Amino acid sequence: MRATPMGADEFAREVTGFDVASATEDEIGELRTHLHRHRVLVLREQSLSPHQYQLFMEHFGRPIPHVLQNLTVRGFPSILTISDYVEADGTPTGVLDGGSYWHADMSYLQDLGIVTSLYALRAAERSGGTAFADLAPALELMASRPDLLELLGCESVDEVLALDVDHRFGNRRALRDDTAAKQSLSREQHAQLPGARHKLIETHPRTGTPGLFAPVGSAMSVVGLSDAQSDLALDALEEFVLKELPGYTHRYQPGDLVIWDNMSTLHRGTGVGATRDLETSRLLHRINVKYGGAPAEPVALPHQKNSLARFNGRGTQ
Repeated sequence: MRATPMGADEFAREVTGFDVASATEDEIGELRTHLHRHRVLVLREQSLSPHQYQLFMEHFGRPIPHVLQNLTVRGFPSILTISDYVEADGTPTGVLDGGSYWHADMSYLQDLGIVTSLYALRAAERSGGTAFADLAPALELMASRPDLLELLGCESVDEVLALDVDHRFGNRRALRDDTAAKQSLSREQHAQLPGARHKLIETHPRTGTPGLFAPVGSAMSVVGLSDAQSDLALDALEEFVLKELPGYTHRYQPGDLVIWDNMSTLHRGTGVGATRDLETSRLLHRINVKYGGAPAEPVALPHQKNSLARFNGRGTQ
């Protein structure tokens, strides 16, 4: 197995010499270590049935059934279909917009530690991709940004540890901008997703590393700040993440399996429009899992060492 850099520093790796269908437990364990260290992994030239795909992702955690059950693979409630192909009568064959705004998957759930995977069964040049932002260096950089701390109502990074953020399904920007990307749910589906409250700085459930968690997308408000001040703070955090932190954009090829850690990344789909041309359409299967098993050994990256020393044992659970 070889992991080749695709992004900056330790962020994003293409993994070769790994066959999902025949991988051993030791090989999967090594792959998990790469995921903890690099946050985004790309595995090329995979050929998987839905059953094989789900069995593989169960090595990372417990599959989470998606609320959009009408768009999941028959018999697999945790495999969501993402496709831009629509039938002649306009009926969608999958989720057209898998989230074209920056977000971390399922941050509106109480459980932390969500791993996402996308498996490309069909992809074309027009099919779009997924852009990623690396949150791992954020904590260290925030310490040198007093303007961000001030907007958050804090005098030091230590005070940021106490901040809570309310998360709900959707895109915060869509609440004030009708042109912003958004996804719609029925009243019954909304009732299944009451939202959650998380720390702005959360501890990774597998590595024990503290870090900035999901400050955009479903992050609706900073607890204790006025609505106006909260919007200013979250807008500034989003600008900081997208301008100052490493990124990588993946363009899908058939057989690609992309896996990422939502505790330490953000992502967005690069938009595509609906098509009735099957040959130029895309078809992706998505599985989200909740980390399971005992915590792994901490994986401290060079830029995180000071953060670990500063925040270790400070109650970021």
